[in-house]
Amino acid sequence: MVHTESNLSYIRDYVLKILPQLLREEPTVVMAIESLIAQQFPRRDEFTRLLDEIKQQREDLHQQIELNTQRLEYFQAEVKQQFQLQRQEMEQRLESHRLEVQQRLEDMQQRLEALREDMQQRLEALREDMNRHFEQVHQDHLKLKRRIIKLESGQDLILNRMTGMEAWLKVISGNLGTEKGQTLEDLFAIALRYGLKNPDIKPETILLRQELVDVNGEIFLRKGYGTEVDLIAENGQLTVFEVKAHGEMDDVDWFVMKVELLRRQQPTQPVRGVFISPGAGEKMKQRCIEFGVELLD
Repeated sequence: MVHTESNLSYIRDYVLKILPQLLREEPTVVMAIESLIAQQFPRRDEFTRLLDEIKQQREDLHQQIELNTQRLEYFQAEVKQQFQLQRQEMEQRLESHRLEVQQRLEDMQQRLEALREDMQQRLEALREDMNRHFEQVHQDHLKLKRRIIKLESGQDLILNRMTGMEAWLKVISGNLGTEKGQTLEDLFAIALRYGLKNPDIKPETILLRQELVDVNGEIFLRKGYGTEVDLIAENGQLTVFEVKAHGEMDDVDWFVMKVELLRRQQPTQPVRGVFISPGAGEKMKQRCIEFGVELLD
């Protein structure tokens, strides 16, 4: 007999239909089914044991989860604590650095203030010293004037020399106030006759504030640069002179450039340079010698 799919379906339906009756009437069928069930499924006690094992595993898993949760919370707390400690340490370092910088700024401010006060004191002392020096020079001049007048009164030559010396002192000190009816040229002529020991200098030979232009930029390195010079023009010679009450090395250098420019512009005339500065130092004297100009101090 060939078992087709329809036959198998018929047999399965028939068995299911008569199975309840067989279970009631045939104990062997019951035993056979129990045996089959026992082979395919666990027994009640085994099933209970399995449930217990599952329950135990679930409890173990729960405990493990709890333990891991506690560990995680502990780790989070530790990390938070470490972060707080590091933040506190960083804040302390920043505060310490801020205080250090602030202290340095305060120290620097104090040093600058001390330096300013020291410079002010030195300038004040220098000013007082210069005032005392000029006052002493003035007193010495007055004493000398009185002595000469007293000893040489009535002699026209000495009176003329005194006039020249007074004019010379006015020029080198910058006190250019003139007597009534007297021009600057008159004053400079009298003073320079005395200072340069040249009795031939006359007011008409004095040329003050003459414009001097470096047309080609030969000396001042800028085309068309203009400046002024004071001249004595006599006997076919030009004498450039400049008076500085407190001359500096830069003044000498600037004066030398003027003299050199005039020499180039007047190649057919002798040009003499005379720098007048009372109390000039040794360095200034050497500089004048180096550049071929005369120094009257």
